Amino acid sequence: MVTFTNLTRAPEIGANSYLLRSGDHSVLLDAGMHPRLDGWDATPLLDQIPEDLDAILVSHAHHDHIGSLPLVTAAHLGAKVLMTSGTAALIEPLLHNSVNVMTRQRRELGRTDYPLYTHRGVDDSAVIWELANLNRPIQIDSSEFEFVLHDAGHVAGSVMTEIRTDNHRALYTGDFNLQRQTLMLPCQHPSGPFDTLIMETTRGAQAAVPGQDRAFFEEALLAGIRQTFERGGAVLIPVFAMGKTQEVLALLHHARLEGKIPKAPIYIGGLGRAMTEVYDRQRTLNPRQHGNLRLIPEAQPETFDPRRLPNLRLRGGHIYLLSSGMMTANTTSHTIARLFFPREHDSIFFVGYTDPSSPSGLLRQAGQGGAVDWGDTAAVPVRCEVRYFDLTAHATREDILRWACDEIQPSRVLLVHGDPDAQAWFAAQIAQQRPKTEVVQPPPGQPIPLFQDLS
Repeated sequence: MVTFTNLTRAPEIGANSYLLRSGDHSVLLDAGMHPRLDGWDATPLLDQIPEDLDAILVSHAHHDHIGSLPLVTAAHLGAKVLMTSGTAALIEPLLHNSVNVMTRQRRELGRTDYPLYTHRGVDDSAVIWELANLNRPIQIDSSEFEFVLHDAGHVAGSVMTEIRTDNHRALYTGDFNLQRQTLMLPCQHPSGPFDTLIMETTRGAQAAVPGQDRAFFEEALLAGIRQTFERGGAVLIPVFAMGKTQEVLALLHHARLEGKIPKAPIYIGGLGRAMTEVYDRQRTLNPRQHGNLRLIPEAQPETFDPRRLPNLRLRGGHIYLLSSGMMTANTTSHTIARLFFPREHDSIFFVGYTDPSSPSGLLRQAGQGGAVDWGDTAAVPVRCEVRYFDLTAHATREDILRWACDEIQPSRVLLVHGDPDAQAWFAAQIAQQRPKTEVVQPPPGQPIPLFQDLS
């Protein structure tokens, strides 16, 4: 029997990691780090990974899926590590950046357990990574497992993982998108039916508004930028360095070419530039739109030096595309936001997920005219414009539900990678639309059958 163990510590968007086991063979799907927790509490249930782990398959390069990878590879030296070329190229600088962040937190916050791994640990992990091609079967030595990777349309190199074993098929979605982005194409998923669907539920608690698709929000964002510029203001767009930076930069580049916004200077962060350079080098190696577009030489973003912040004077008609997307304390987007707050003609525009408890989530809730806790003794008044444009890299819940029920047609669904209310929405909707499909919310740390028992 093949078992599935959810190694995420709680039913939430956390340290994504899932263990498949059949007899003496075991495979790990992702090895993430919790985006909102610190120290060892942010890691998956590492002690439940068997010593004789055969392989690790990585779905994509976001921290909540790869942040613990150096820890797992160091503890399981014999395990193969498989990923696409795009994911490998992105992961290495991201993990080195994580070491830098943890080292700074050790120095500034007195975190004696940091860093959880070192630059040498990242290098030692990277040398054993193996590149895997899309749509080609992958055999794991003498095990019964066979895997096929399919483009997920989420970020460069992202994949869905098809699991084949003992005449059964399962599909692990990872993070995926069913609609096009500026660069990423919709996912290229395999045909159903499947015995089991291991499905992300990120947006399960967020309803899509009819008529407000990606094109709607793209045009609304460009209109917001024009309006800000017309009143002499500057625009701050907090973004993740990988994925969102490149998508929004490509959108703004094409908008300038088409005359939809003025030829405004665009500033990106240092890590954002490094990730954009990877996107440029990988542009023909991964499925995407605008395969010939080279963002650095053609969009010509300027690299923002955070050492300028103490003496920076904002200028109207400039766009600051800076990380972190969550505006975590002491990041560039968090610090520069203080310059925007008192200026009514400036704007802060959000274009992706904002955790409600993060600084970006608190700022969205406060809005223009409100006040926000920004690490000061008193709440800071917000006079600048604050708006949200849903340029998500995840599939909407409505799209996922239709896709799962009509195209994948699973006998069993395992709900993962979502907060409790998000998972609850999917559980109720699938039960209503496919009453014969078994829906399971895998409890952390408890092995369950991967496939439905029909005996």
